[in-house]
Amino acid sequence: MKNYSLTLYKTGKFYNVYNDDGIIIHYLLGYKYLEYKKSAGFPESALNKVKGVLESKKISYEIYDKLTKISEYKGINKNYNIILKKALENLEIEKRIIRLKDKIDEYDTKELEKLLEVIENGNF
Repeated sequence: MKNYSLTLYKTGKFYNVYNDDGIIIHYLLGYKYLEYKKSAGFPESALNKVKGVLESKKISYEIYDKLTKISEYKGINKNYNIILKKALENLEIEKRIIRLKDKIDEYDTKELEKLLEVIENGNF
């Protein structure tokens, strides 16, 4: 059975969230999602902000310091999947933009000018 609760792990002066939870935190709060680690993190000073956003979206969460649960909030189970779906779509768009930027970086000035002209004039 799927756990519909986001799990935050305290590590020193930071909190880390992994896998889908990290994607949700990235989507809702803009913290960098590290694809190679499948995680996002934020400083402990931002915890109240993170909790406030999760609670406003009615997303359940649990906070752990080592193996000890130190806090939790019960939200609405379906909200986790609703936000996760939006977060995954957003992450895919971000990846596409990065790939596009990489291609654009290969263009010379004349090619860039032509591309910008096409975009600005709407002549796709």
